[in-house]
Amino acid sequence: MVNGSWTGYSAETVITVRAGKVVERSFEARQNANNGTGAFTVLDQWTEAESQLSTHEKGAASLTLDKIYEEAKSNWLLKRDNASTYFETRNHGMISLCGYVIDGC
Repeated sequence: MVNGSWTGYSAETVITVRAGKVVERSFEARQNANNGTGAFTVLDQWTEAESQLSTHEKGAASLTLDKIYEEAKSNWLLKRDNASTYFETRNHGMISLCGYVIDGC
């Protein structure tokens, strides 16, 4: 999962799944220097092994793809009067972008 802000902040969480089970979660948060060079500062970075999963507060939840599809159906893709919904598929139809942004955010 990747998210970002107009302020230059961005964060990425990578979830590793093997045989249908989450075995690793890593996270990196960055702040862009906003000086046109593409330079950034790493603000936070860590990796959790299977025995340490979810021991850090930051980062996306340790979800398998099945759980992501379930969350998309029951939450992220619900019609909201005050939000824009986004959905894209790549990699032979796999969800690559799914979520919503509250209007004015």
